Amino acid sequence: MTESRPTLRVALTMRVADATGYRESRDSISHDWLARLSDWNMTPVLVPNVLTEPGAYLDGLEADLLVLTGGDDPGAAPERDATESSLLDHALGRNLPVFGVCRGMQLINLHFGGSLGQVEGHVARPHGVTVEPTWLSVYDAETTVNSFHDQGIPPGGLASGLAAAAFDPDGNVEALHHRTRAVAAVMWHPERGTARQGDRKLMTRLAREGAFWA
Repeated sequence: MTESRPTLRVALTMRVADATGYRESRDSISHDWLARLSDWNMTPVLVPNVLTEPGAYLDGLEADLLVLTGGDDPGAAPERDATESSLLDHALGRNLPVFGVCRGMQLINLHFGGSLGQVEGHVARPHGVTVEPTWLSVYDAETTVNSFHDQGIPPGGLASGLAAAAFDPDGNVEALHHRTRAVAAVMWHPERGTARQGDRKLMTRLAREGAFWA
């Protein structure tokens, strides 16, 4: 049987990395993302930083979903901050679904007027989360996720236009969505470790249906 062609084109933003041994900034993406999307029958397409017109570039990719990936705390890489902020604005204007991962979730919260705070015990330590009813069609009510961040969204830091979709045991926001727009995000990393079918369902439904929780 011939395998079907990939059903979704997923635009991935990239982190800023320095070359080893000399000064040269580079864009990079983890092989984990490329392998995971390939396994899920999705086509990854990459968005570099320092583009003159990020929105026009995004349009040319004909993506079904924009993913704001992890790595680089907001403020650590100004060129990436500028690129992703421009991409987010453009995607909202074009009604292109957006999915944020870790840093991407932080950026989305900041974009809509929220705030960040330090969290303890979240670096390379899996932990449980409680999922809100709006996402019970894609996740179990209680699940365990990976964790690689020391900065998150405290209970009072969520932007007013956003809603929490999952919490950690301390009440920090671990997943969110816009109340009416096709914007969702998680603090864990779908590309790392064992594949979670809930993550695949979330990304697929977001790309195909938009704000399915509204």
